[in-house]
Order: sequence, then structure tokens, then C-alpha cells
Amino acid sequence: MRLGFGCNRPRLGLGFKPLLVLWLISSAASFTPNAQAVEGKAAPLAPAAMPHLQILGLTDAALIRQVGLSVPPLRLNCTASTVALQRYVDSAAAAAEQALQAYGYFNAEIVPALIEQNNCREPQLTITPGAPVRTSSVNIVLHDADGVNLASNGTFQPFLQTAVPALGAPLNQNAYTALRDGLLARARGAGYLDARWLVHELRVNPKTDTADIELKLNTGIAYRLGTITVAQSLLNPVLAERLTGAKSGDAYTTQRLVAMNQNLAGTHYFSDVRVRPALDARRDGLVPVVIKTEPNTPRTYEVRVGYGTDTGARLGSKITQRYVNSSGDSWKGDLSLAQRQQTLTGTYSIPRLSDPLNQQYDLYTKFDRESNLGITTVSSTTGAQWARKFNLWTSSLYSEYLLERSQFGAEPAQTAGFLLAGARVGRRDLNDPLFPTKGSVLSASLSGAAKPLLSTASLVRAHVMVGGLYPLGDWVLKGRAEVGGVVTPAFSTLPKSLRFFAGGDQSVRGYAYQSLGPKDANGVVIGGQYLFTASAEVMHPVYGRDWWGAAFVDTGNAFDSLANMGLATGAGVGVRWRSPVGMVRVDVAYPFNGSSRIPRLHLGIGASF
Repeated sequence: MRLGFGCNRPRLGLGFKPLLVLWLISSAASFTPNAQAVEGKAAPLAPAAMPHLQILGLTDAALIRQVGLSVPPLRLNCTASTVALQRYVDSAAAAAEQALQAYGYFNAEIVPALIEQNNCREPQLTITPGAPVRTSSVNIVLHDADGVNLASNGTFQPFLQTAVPALGAPLNQNAYTALRDGLLARARGAGYLDARWLVHELRVNPKTDTADIELKLNTGIAYRLGTITVAQSLLNPVLAERLTGAKSGDAYTTQRLVAMNQNLAGTHYFSDVRVRPALDARRDGLVPVVIKTEPNTPRTYEVRVGYGTDTGARLGSKITQRYVNSSGDSWKGDLSLAQRQQTLTGTYSIPRLSDPLNQQYDLYTKFDRESNLGITTVSSTTGAQWARKFNLWTSSLYSEYLLERSQFGAEPAQTAGFLLAGARVGRRDLNDPLFPTKGSVLSASLSGAAKPLLSTASLVRAHVMVGGLYPLGDWVLKGRAEVGGVVTPAFSTLPKSLRFFAGGDQSVRGYAYQSLGPKDANGVVIGGQYLFTASAEVMHPVYGRDWWGAAFVDTGNAFDSLANMGLATGAGVGVRWRSPVGMVRVDVAYPFNGSSRIPRLHLGIGASF
């Protein structure tokens, strides 16, 4: 078999002996097609033919590729002198020998030659690789400055399990180099900045076709972080240092430096962060770290437009003041105007100095007006919360005062006030926040009020939602369940926001938003004491990976008695589009309960649960 690459016409070899032809074309050569003689001028001379290096005898694809990439390019034409061609074929043989040794072939026979072919002397290498050298022993010793063996240390053990060559395996010098360099890189990345080789040898015996690997590394001491200096003028220096998530005395590792950079860059205070360890200034086991920063713009503005079948058309805007003072305080205001609901919120946030990355205090106020299905509410909420996050979890403890005026249908409007105290917890673990296909979500809340403490009635209210996605081949299975309940001796005094409703895009599709629940004598849905909804959905790509089809079944209701849940069920199909701003959902669902059995269209943006 003969393979050809280049501009000249490929040639087919005869016989069965494997042959690789590398056509190495001189970059200086040029060719003018269809050159014609011009009257009074000589026609341009045709370029000299180009020889091609032929490599015979190799059958292993890896060896063919290794040798082919190692030999020098051929920049001679067929008129080159014999001396020049011989010099080239000798250099190609030397390069081929080194390439074969890298794969463990130390006894290869390489015969260089110049052959006359097609009126051109072409260089040729005939290679007999011979038996490969095999690894006969591997001796690796890792110890620190105190002589402690580190081979079982978590820094090195996983790497050693995969990188150490198996005894009896053909020698691969690239694998040896990766092992040697990988151990040193991991040692220095783990803070052993003075690590040095006592022995690093690959001993090859071509007579016995064996190779012995011996590596002895003295890692020295494990360094720790010294003084951390954050070059900035926005924040209290103590706050700025704690925003790195590290402190002086912590173990020095490359991973920690990366985390420090990400932590600072993840705040809204800085637009650029560069962490630089002062390695030349290290002493006494400590490495000073200097972090250079650029301040972020102090204020941002945002305008939003959208549409959802639950809310109707909506328009929103938000202003954020990223920093107010050296304590890192910030505030934001958000206005949302939708057909059914209008909301204005303001939040003032104060980072907790002891743990500013994960904890903060929020003071907030909210004004809300909603009109839907015969219920009109106007409310205000003012409160404070202590919010924390850890890994994938978020939690908060809060206290707020809710004042709400509700009118259910033709009933007289009633005003109620509640001093609520409660807790929230959540967890979100999704492979893609914009278009998830695997992961889980959880949210739960518990709150209460006591009538003697500025509240219209005493109550305890709880709500839990869990959801998940599980890929099965090209299919994605999605599920959700939601339960809630409120216990109070005076349910009729509760405003709408403390009651439960079902139905809508993210509840039970096939039914209008908040259209499911107990009704009054006039047929107006007034909400229930308890809630249960569940959903099962399957998705499958229909066009590339951006367009998906979906089929689903939802069920649930809000109710006043566990013995009379009256679950309503809807089922349908939909389309999911991976848009630049996230998932766009279009669903058509058929309701199996109620007086109206007309399919309902549901539109939404964003991953829903």
C-alpha cells in the first residue's frame, strides 16, 4: 500500500509490501498552469520535479504517524546533487531512529537509500522496527522534608494509579516524561515549591529489551499563605481579604489561588482580579500573595420585556448600586409591570464581616398589586433576613410584616396584618442553569405568626417543592412534586398571599393561572388551606440539540380537606427551544376536569419546576 499527499499525481504501488510515501513539497516551488509562449519572449520553464521520501516496512499506524511527523521536510528537487540528497536521507534516518526510540523500539534497523524512479532520485528508508523494549521495573519514591512517604497522599495517589506504566508493557518515553513532569507539577501545585529530583532515570538495555524507571522526589516543605494584600481602595482591607475566601496560614496550593481569584471576581465590586504569589519573596514556609484589582462600575441598569401566560405581557427595570461604602453595602430597586401583577421592591444588603462570601443581612420592602380571576389584592411587606449559602445550599432566617388588602369577587375588601417569622432553605444542582437536562432542585419554607404579636390571626404555614431531571440516552425524564399547608383557627381572615392556589404554567397545565382551589358561593376561587401538585414530563431532541419535543402529565389542586382533594389533571405536548437567553417553552395542554375541556396554550421563558 502506498499513500500520497501533495500536489503531484498520486501513484499506486504494486505488490503487498506496506509503503508510506510522504510528499514533502518545497515551499519555494511555484507553478503557472497553461503557460503559453509570448511573441518575442521565451516560454517560462516548467518547475523541476519534486522527489518524495518513501518509508517502507512499518505497519503500525502509531509508528507510521510518529516517524512521518519526525522526519525533516524535503526541500530539494530532482536536480539536487547526490551529496545533498544523501545528506537529507541520512538526517531523515536519524530522526526516524529517535522517533522509534520514543515508542520503545531501540533495535530498529533503518536502511537509507536513494533510488532512481520516474527520472528522479528519491530518498527511501526501509525500516525493520524489531522487538519493543518493555518496562521491567518501576521504582517511585516521594518524601517530604521530614522523610514522610507521600506516595499515598491524595495529591499524588490518583495520578500514580493511572500514570505509572504497567510492568511488561512496551516502553513509551512520552508516558515516562508525562509521569515525571506530572509528579513535579503536582508537588509544586500542592505547595511543595522547593521540590527537586534526587533521581529521575529511564534506563534502557537494548540487549535484553528491558527498561527500568527510577524516580526519587524530595518535595521539601509544604508552604502556606503569607500576607495577603488586596490592592484596592473600595473596601475595608479586612473585608477585602476575607472576600478571597483564604487567610494567612492556609495551605498554599494552585487550586486555592484559583479559588481566591474566582471568589473576588464573583463579587460585584471588581471588574478585573489578578492573583500573584510572590514566590521570590517566600521565606519561613510562607508565600506572600498580592492581588491586583480594578473597581467595577458603581451602578448598573437593566430593562426587561417578556410574556407569559400566567402573567401576560410584562415590562421590568432594575437599578443596582454595587457598593455604597467601605463596608461593602449595596442596594437594588426592581420594578415589574405585568398585566395581572405590578410589583416594586427595594433591598439593602450588608455583607457579614466574619464571612462576607457566604453570609449577608438584607433589609427589604415590597409593594404589590394583583388582579386575577375576580381577586384583587394590594399589599406591602417590610422585613429583614439573614441569608447564608454553603456549597449548593441556600438558607435564610427572616422576619417581616405583611399588610394586605384583599377583595374576593363581590365580597367586601378586608385588610389583614401579620408579623411573620420563618426560615427558608433551597438547593439547586443543575448541569446547565439555562437549559438543564440533569440535576435536582429543592425549596422549602416554614413561617408562623401569633395573634398577640401584631397579627390578625395565629398561623403556621409550610411549603415544599422538589424537582429533578434524569437523562436516559437521548431522552430526559423530568418530575416535580409540591405540597403546602397552613394551619390557623381563622382561615377566612387570611389574605390571598397566605393561601394556596393551583393551575398555570408552573403548576397544573391545562388550567388557567391560580384557577384551581375552593370557591365561594359566587364561583370565585378563594384559595385553600392545603396544596398538592405533581408533574411528569419527558423530553427528546427533535432538531439538533437546540429544539426538543416534550410530553407531560400534570395533576393537583388546592383544597381545604385532605379527604376532598379533588385533583385536576391535564396532559399535553410542547416544544423547548434553547435560545440565547434560556429555555423557551411552548405547551398545549388538555384539561381532563372541569366544565371547560378546551386545550390551553402555555408560554414561558426559563427552566421551570
